[in-house]
Amino acid sequence: MAELEQAAFLNDLPVESPTGFSRLYYGAEFCFWRLSSIEKTLASRAWSRRVDWAYTLVTPVLGEAERQQLDGFFKAVLPELTAGDEVLISDWGALELVRSVRDDLTVILGRALSGQKRGPRILDMNLGDEQSEYFRRGSWHNRDAVEMLVEKGVTRIEQDNLLQGLAPLPKSLEGSLHLPYAMVTSSRNCPFRSSPEFGPCAAPCGEIFTLKTEETEPLLYQDGNTQFLHNDTLPHNLSELGINRIVRHPELVV
Repeated sequence: MAELEQAAFLNDLPVESPTGFSRLYYGAEFCFWRLSSIEKTLASRAWSRRVDWAYTLVTPVLGEAERQQLDGFFKAVLPELTAGDEVLISDWGALELVRSVRDDLTVILGRALSGQKRGPRILDMNLGDEQSEYFRRGSWHNRDAVEMLVEKGVTRIEQDNLLQGLAPLPKSLEGSLHLPYAMVTSSRNCPFRSSPEFGPCAAPCGEIFTLKTEETEPLLYQDGNTQFLHNDTLPHNLSELGINRIVRHPELVV
């Protein structure tokens, strides 16, 4: 198996880098209001340079007003990145914004765009082989979709560690696997956000609570506008699945 890259998703950057990692994921995937300021984002890039880590800027799902804000964010941040840096997009509307500022940066697709079949209830379904395979696949397991991605210059797909397992990615794609928190569902309706105006949310935003039901055994973890389940068991056949990067989340951050 080819060397497995180890990345850490960190938003609170320590003075000394954690051992065992060579790449920083920094930003927000699912909640636009969790995206750091321009100043903090540039500081995160400087931190990754200092500790000699590669860098992936993570950007969230967007509404139209947020898309306009992200445009200004990109115009300030992207000129400071190097050609080897990555930008993770969680919304197709962000791709054009990236390319309008920098067409040399690597763009990768976030988990919100993976099209994976999510949720613990899948484990309770009585499925045949063909049906089980369907629930292990996402949006990028057919030729037409892959051709569209390659045409847009995208070859890396971020994936969740599904309880039911994963289908191998097409050979022209590379996969990253996020552990231990797998996204189950996300919404623009956040239980912590009361104001439609721009600006960060007030407390208790960021406080994590668990959800349990008799219908499913695994706990769900709610953080902001997104629910997750916990699965820290690595698939045994990572190379066959097309996965060559593990992204560790020491803390649950949306």
